Amino acid sequence: MASTPRALAAIGRSSRLALPSRVASKSFSTATGNHLLPSARPTVATRLAATGRVAFRRSYADKAPKPKPGKLRTTFRWAWRLTYLSAAGLVGYTCYIVYQDRHPQPQFEPDPSKKTLVILGTGWGSVALLKKLDTENYNVVVVSPRNYFLFTPLLPSCTTGTIEHRSIMEPVRAILRHKKAAVKFYEAEASSIDPDKKVLKIVDNSEIKGATSETEIPYDMLVIGVGAENATFGIPGVREHSCFLKEIGDAQRIRKKIMDCVETAAFKGQTSEEIDRLMHMVVVGGGPTGVEFARELQDFFEEDIKKLVPEISPRFKVTLIEALPNFCLPSQSS
Repeated sequence: MASTPRALAAIGRSSRLALPSRVASKSFSTATGNHLLPSARPTVATRLAATGRVAFRRSYADKAPKPKPGKLRTTFRWAWRLTYLSAAGLVGYTCYIVYQDRHPQPQFEPDPSKKTLVILGTGWGSVALLKKLDTENYNVVVVSPRNYFLFTPLLPSCTTGTIEHRSIMEPVRAILRHKKAAVKFYEAEASSIDPDKKVLKIVDNSEIKGATSETEIPYDMLVIGVGAENATFGIPGVREHSCFLKEIGDAQRIRKKIMDCVETAAFKGQTSEEIDRLMHMVVVGGGPTGVEFARELQDFFEEDIKKLVPEISPRFKVTLIEALPNFCLPSQSS
């Protein structure tokens, strides 16, 4: 038992000797960490502030960049944009033209000190002159029994109903309304001209007449563009038994007679000889009007009458008569 207290005393002395050594090693390690190790690196902000540079941090994309479109795709894209802009410009220009047509500018009143120009007729020559004429330089007066301009190349199409007559008629007053200076128009016929006094006498031959149906117009310059009359070449019975094709009224009469012939041929109990006679159309004149009218007749019976009245459509026949050996086709006329 005596050895036990001695052992405990020895352990206590050894622990007291080890404690200062631990304290010494800890203080040594602290001193080593504070003096022997290098100091911490300066931060990025500190370095930038010292050098005066701007911070730059490389950014990274979340996904791969899109590939650039090819040349063909770019070309189509610009072509589509150009088409879209062209269509928008065309629509805008059309709206502008329609607005100008419906809302013309105010016209200047005639000046008595200027010369008076009288134009007879509203045909191709007279209307072409009116469209090119500067009405500010003259006092213009138009006299014609027809208050519209007729586009005669399409007149044969009106005989079969391919085109309505309103589509080839343009009112003369609508043409005159767009001139800079006002133009007077009288629906009348010129009955006499006095070149010495420079006076034109006009007569109103319409169905409805007022208290005054004759008057005179003084002029300084006179333009005659009344056209010509239908020629019969002295053949008797032409005016009484045939139809001319010069005015819109002639086309309407021809259209009515064609339909009358078709309906009469389709009448119940009609003889075969009478059907052949009614379905035979004769066109005299191998010029542009005659050839075009014959073609319109053929197309009318082939496309319309064959569907509406199929039982008599095979009996239809067109005869074109021309004195010269050659025909003047519409494409050859200028």
